Amino acid sequence: MARKNFGLKNFFFSFATVCLIIYVFQNINGSIDTVVAESGNLEDVIKASGIVIKDEEVYSASLDGSVTYYCDDGTKVKEGQLVADLNTDTDSAQINIQIKEVQTAIELKKSGGSAKEAAVSSENLSSYENDLQASILNQDLSSMYNIVGQVDSSSIKTYSGGKYDEYDIAQLEDMKKNLTGSISTNKIPYYSGRAGIITYKIDGLESTYSYENVMDMTPSLTARLDYTMSDKSQQGTVAKDEGIYKIIKNFDYYIAATVDNEKAKLFEENKYIKTRILSDGQQHEVWGFIKKINYGSESSVLILYFDDYFYKVYDRRYVDLELITDIHDGLKISSEALAEKDGCTGVYVVDASNIIKFFPVEILGQDESTTVVSAGEYAGESERRIIYIDEKKYSTIKTFDKVVLEPDKVYEGQIAD
Repeated sequence: MARKNFGLKNFFFSFATVCLIIYVFQNINGSIDTVVAESGNLEDVIKASGIVIKDEEVYSASLDGSVTYYCDDGTKVKEGQLVADLNTDTDSAQINIQIKEVQTAIELKKSGGSAKEAAVSSENLSSYENDLQASILNQDLSSMYNIVGQVDSSSIKTYSGGKYDEYDIAQLEDMKKNLTGSISTNKIPYYSGRAGIITYKIDGLESTYSYENVMDMTPSLTARLDYTMSDKSQQGTVAKDEGIYKIIKNFDYYIAATVDNEKAKLFEENKYIKTRILSDGQQHEVWGFIKKINYGSESSVLILYFDDYFYKVYDRRYVDLELITDIHDGLKISSEALAEKDGCTGVYVVDASNIIKFFPVEILGQDESTTVVSAGEYAGESERRIIYIDEKKYSTIKTFDKVVLEPDKVYEGQIAD
């Protein structure tokens, strides 16, 4: 009787042990982490630093004083529009010089001439003066009178240096009228010399990064420079020759993007590239046109042309870029799920019967965290799509498959609970 009880006890003990093992096994299986395969895409991205190069012109104060501005920063202005007044207590001498310059520009416009011709007149005058001085020193009165006779004072004009070439005669007449009135009011008006966007944010790098010379940008010229962005509209006073605003033509601009030489080989001149511009925590996608690639010993400069998104970068000098070289569409999974089996790269999937199966995949694109694989070719209704690896046909994963995240902890045919 005692032996029967002992045997019964052993049976129940063994049964409990088996149940415990099954319970533990089921709980281990139940802890398998999976991710659902979904349709998606992945970009091949090359990060670069960029310099924004604009067609910009800085206007400077002709005298010390304070400035009254009439336009908001970042707004469009027309050519010849009154944009500011310089308030000064200085005498009218400098204003009279400006009036003469404007009058010279008016006469040149009416005669069909240019500032270049006025410069020639000034050079001729200088030559006359030198010859006249030599004649006086040599007491050659005949020569002196002859030189004086050659000088036609009506043809000698004040050289404007081309500052007013962009204005028409009506705008110049209006400018002269306002300048004449400013003699009594100690106020000098400033007009826009071009149509574009006005800004009071001046960084001092406008001449360093010239729009005209953008095609000559080399890697040695793309290092970020220290600068101070000054908002002139917030200043109380300005000094003579200090920039007070600038006008930027807003039709197009360039970004000089620096990448290493290996990455530069992925690009071609005269091709469009999808670009993501990153600035102040914001990003915007815009298509750029690769006008030129300037190669250096280690890095290269892509000269990218843009005609969109200008309103977001007009007051920026340096930006970060993401150059998108390719976009892969397919099924998106975690890169952690990839495994090798029988010489094939693939993933383990928990099917509808909770049986773990291995399926090869064709990788289209990949980064550290995400992989996009081919969805495969249609093979028939209710059948898995197929891929080809080394000319062999394989069934592959499909949308909504439960892909195992830790492939080293499972095996083919395992039952997941």
